Amino acid sequence: MNLKVIVEAFQELEDKRNISQEFVAEALEESLVKAYRREIGVNDAIVEVDIDQDTGEIKLFHCFEVVDEVEDDELQVALDELDDNSSELAVGDFYKVEKPVQNLGRAAVTLAKNVIKQKIREAEKLAIYNEYYKQLNELVMAKIETVEEKYLVLDLGKALAIMPKSAQMPNEFYTEGQRIKVVITEVNKESKGAQILASRATDMLVRRLFEREVPEFSSNAVEIMAIAREAGDRTKVAVKSNDPDIDPIGAFIGHQGSRINAVKNELKGENIDIFEWSDNMIDLVKNALSPAEVIAVFENPNAKGLMVVVEDDQLSLAIGKQGKNARLAVRLTKERIDIKSITEVQEMGLDHIAMMAEFEAKLRQ
Repeated sequence: MNLKVIVEAFQELEDKRNISQEFVAEALEESLVKAYRREIGVNDAIVEVDIDQDTGEIKLFHCFEVVDEVEDDELQVALDELDDNSSELAVGDFYKVEKPVQNLGRAAVTLAKNVIKQKIREAEKLAIYNEYYKQLNELVMAKIETVEEKYLVLDLGKALAIMPKSAQMPNEFYTEGQRIKVVITEVNKESKGAQILASRATDMLVRRLFEREVPEFSSNAVEIMAIAREAGDRTKVAVKSNDPDIDPIGAFIGHQGSRINAVKNELKGENIDIFEWSDNMIDLVKNALSPAEVIAVFENPNAKGLMVVVEDDQLSLAIGKQGKNARLAVRLTKERIDIKSITEVQEMGLDHIAMMAEFEAKLRQ
């Protein structure tokens, strides 16, 4: 084993991959311990490696526990068998025998190289994790590297990410080389698959885009309280103002729709409904079901959740195409919602006015 060549090769790896000299020494030490144990056929042998990082000199010691009576001569040595140079050792100490590193065979050298390669891969994965975990749920620019049937491979600059089909917008067509804004949704420290996952279908993409377009965010004058989204089709956003002089809906729409249109353009025309958040559940449900006009909201007498009453001609609007408006409202309010027309409620014999008054009183408690 040419120690000088190995050390120089490690130093070259350190420069090219930005891996510290301490890491190289640690990797070399671990690999030599494994290689020596394999060479002598003793997996639990106690081995020490001493590496001089300045000269590249490597020393390897097989350590034997000093005992009164030897039970395993591959791990122990008797106190009365020690030479005069080891007279200071006592039972429980370790007697070190230096072994020539050059005696390790070709197979041992190959093992050492494989261990070091693995350590380098682990270090690179950890570096990627540390870099991109800080950007979890953040908006980043990515370049599409490869377009596959079930996923996209994205170049984030220092690492690759995967965007599965489920994280893509169904109304978008992707091409290799295209640059897109994505949100990093998952960063794995240890993963046999993709280490980084990204998405354009997540609710967080809408939030991050509005944060860029609405300057009032930086001072916390306005905030997004909840988002429900069906990517590529429709999104509902509940907003709140912490400044009595700022209209939250106007802040998100912008002058002549400039702010909301910028977000819509990024989302390829996805419909976005902005409404005001309320801590009162009745008002929140009413706002969430807009543009439908709600007559009453109260606890469902027949099941868990809430019952919502609308005029007969508002029923289809409240439910929405394929139930979309109602579904988004459920996700926003985190309440089960059963929408009924005024005629249906009357046929059920329910007094919706009295039941909403009772619900309002309960909410005030």
